[in-house]
Amino acid sequence: MRRPRWQRIVAVVAAVLLVTWSTLRAVAGIVLDRWWFDTVTDTDVWSTIVGAQVQLAFAAAVITAVVLGTSVLLPLREYRDPSELSSMVIRYRARMGPAHRWVMLGLAAFLVVRIGHAAMDQWQSWLLFRHGGSLGRPVPALGGDLGSYLFQLPFLTVVSGWVRQLVIAGAALAIFGYAVSGAVHLPVSGRTSSGRAITHLGILGAVFSVLQALDYLLVRRPGFAFDRQGAFDGPGFTDLTVGIPLMWVLAVAALATAAAFVFTARTGRWRPALILVGGWVVLHVLATTVIPGLVDRFVVHPAEAARELPHIAHNLEATRSAYGLEAVAIITAPIADGLTEPLDPVIAGDLTRVPLFRTDQLVSALQVLQGTRATRITDVDLDRYDIDGVVRPVMLAARNSSRGDLPEQGWVQTHLVYTHGDGVVAVPADVPDEDGRPDVDALATVLVPARPELYFGENLAGWYAIVGTRRTEQGGAVFAGDTGIPIGSWWRKAVLSAAVGEIEPLLSAELTEDSQLLYRRDVRERLAALAPFLTFDGDPYPVVTGDGVVWVVDAYTTASTYPYSQFSSAGSVGATGLHGSFNYLHASVKATVDAYDGSVHLYRTDVGGADDPVLDVWERIFPGLIEPISELPEELRSHLHYPPDLLAVQTELLGRYHVTDAEALFSGTDRWSVSTAASVAVGEEPTGPAPAVSLFMPPVGPQAEGHWVAIRPYSPGASGNPAAGRDELVALAIADHDDPEHLTIVVIEDRPGRQVATPQIAQSAIDADPAMARLFTLLNANGSKVQFGPMTPIPIGDALVWTRPIVVSGTATTTVPRLYGVVSVSNGLVGLGDDVPQSVNAAVNAVSAR
Repeated sequence: MRRPRWQRIVAVVAAVLLVTWSTLRAVAGIVLDRWWFDTVTDTDVWSTIVGAQVQLAFAAAVITAVVLGTSVLLPLREYRDPSELSSMVIRYRARMGPAHRWVMLGLAAFLVVRIGHAAMDQWQSWLLFRHGGSLGRPVPALGGDLGSYLFQLPFLTVVSGWVRQLVIAGAALAIFGYAVSGAVHLPVSGRTSSGRAITHLGILGAVFSVLQALDYLLVRRPGFAFDRQGAFDGPGFTDLTVGIPLMWVLAVAALATAAAFVFTARTGRWRPALILVGGWVVLHVLATTVIPGLVDRFVVHPAEAARELPHIAHNLEATRSAYGLEAVAIITAPIADGLTEPLDPVIAGDLTRVPLFRTDQLVSALQVLQGTRATRITDVDLDRYDIDGVVRPVMLAARNSSRGDLPEQGWVQTHLVYTHGDGVVAVPADVPDEDGRPDVDALATVLVPARPELYFGENLAGWYAIVGTRRTEQGGAVFAGDTGIPIGSWWRKAVLSAAVGEIEPLLSAELTEDSQLLYRRDVRERLAALAPFLTFDGDPYPVVTGDGVVWVVDAYTTASTYPYSQFSSAGSVGATGLHGSFNYLHASVKATVDAYDGSVHLYRTDVGGADDPVLDVWERIFPGLIEPISELPEELRSHLHYPPDLLAVQTELLGRYHVTDAEALFSGTDRWSVSTAASVAVGEEPTGPAPAVSLFMPPVGPQAEGHWVAIRPYSPGASGNPAAGRDELVALAIADHDDPEHLTIVVIEDRPGRQVATPQIAQSAIDADPAMARLFTLLNANGSKVQFGPMTPIPIGDALVWTRPIVVSGTATTTVPRLYGVVSVSNGLVGLGDDVPQSVNAAVNAVSAR
């Protein structure tokens, strides 16, 4: 039924208004984005990114318009007499009428816009394609330069997939259009198809075939470099001896099919093309599935070592290079399972600095003890600070603004009043108060930032603030920086209103000529917008400096096209900031964000960034954006740490790739896995690998002072195969935070009959001790729950002891944990004390008394 004219007018006006409003919002967002970049960096990041996006959008839209436009317009010109049509087409024509033309044109226009917009997302691969060149590193067996795999292949892969799908979509539209117009009929129908239609479809078939041939040679053939079929990623015997030659065969078959389609376009005869398409499909299945499978089964498997060892050697070399494993020092040392003599007084003094609480245990506790209005503590970080001339571990928590904790909701309160967080909470990590609780008073006057207002922090994504208004900010604070976006004029207010979809910025009487917009206040959101080519660690940590608070974040370059390199998955290793799968990872950048004014700096590291070809290209694209690490202020340098996500990935890979011999890698006889974690509370089962534990490692040899390190233990065997592992300690990964690009693997010298305890063995000794069992039964009752602090391995000379704080907390949702004591395990026996030295000596005395 035809709708009244006024309804159609209203629908058209509504559609126009909706499109206009969406366009205005998009334009306003672009303008606001440009203003934001101008306040963050002098490097022309915005223009470079937008320029690349415009190039891709224009090229994709033009190509799509040509392919789809011809596939729509040409069939519309071929309308035939209804007597030549099938009954189904006649019914379709009768129902659609002139609307068919507009549906086809509208669909093509929609796809042009949609594809053009989607193409903008590939700006990073496009810039790498344009600016990345040869690295002078040939790829063994496959040929070509490493640079072509890292920089050219990703973009070629995207383009190849897109253009082939576009041709298929164009062919589908053309076939449908010609069928409706009556220009194309099935051969069995007895009707004659239009010569123009056959020519058009033949050309599309030929184009697709040529594109597929190029895909075989330019994408699939080099793509064998990342084959993930077996235990070792990269091309193996089958890929190199069968797979690559067959790609050439398939390319020839595709070109022959293209020639057949050209023949069809010229003569109108489909039979040769259809026969070759069928043969090509069969050959494709044989070449990609059947033949490689047969070669694997009957040629490779019976003599796998002889066939695969040369290629596994390439995998070993590439993996060690792609993840920076070559820089990891591996040493062997004799380590005994526990001490036989009481602690030296000097060592005992160092052990008083062992952290006693886990960071996750203090989040709700510090919120209860030191929370303030409109803020929330959501994360606690462990760091070290010079306290009265002694470097000690400190738990630091930022009071970030919390939208859900505002006492009043409303646009003014949300954006003009509660604009900032409220400083930090610092507690000693090594000493509780007299009641065993976190000592919130010990450092209350020591680590106090000069500017406690945290305008930039965590969990602020999408939450903007406006400062310099007529409304008084919380606590009477006045923003003294000039790093915000000026929004004093009506024009800038209008842009902000359109960009965020709120009318208040334009109409509010609270804004003045001096008002500034603080935009992208979340640390990771801010960094990701400035340097989207980097991947940022999931746990930014605050550092208290002489001026205020600075957020420090580790940043990584990643890739998934490094030939022969083993793939890692962020989820499988517990990395918090990485995502997806990758086979190249360098911790090349340290990023800082001032919590007060949002100033951002990116520093290139000396080791991870020294040989990073990916970062080299990005520095050519954005010159001046990244500074040398020598420019990092000294007061921040002393708070750097080994990148946690890199440590998670490297320690996982080093379980296999600590070897330097392909035979050892293939056989797995020297394979390790990260030891299983000890349980975190009485009665709970342990799950997952042991986390890295930070502590001050006692001095070793002539070293005058212990280093602040993170330690992660290894057990022999494969973590994915419990039956293959043994519950003993085989090595320790020690990441030096004081030299934050130095990782050492200490391999425990094999001593027959002398096994060193793992976290689980140490925990089982604690659980099995009769005195500890009675104590846990007593403490774990009447509304209390026994938890444990970090299970900490402490190397002391040529021995290793395990220490673990006993923490008692309530069962309520919000509770403050209390340290009951510290238990240590030495030579399989347990000692309890008020602090770490006492508990270690108690365990040693238990051994002596045995």
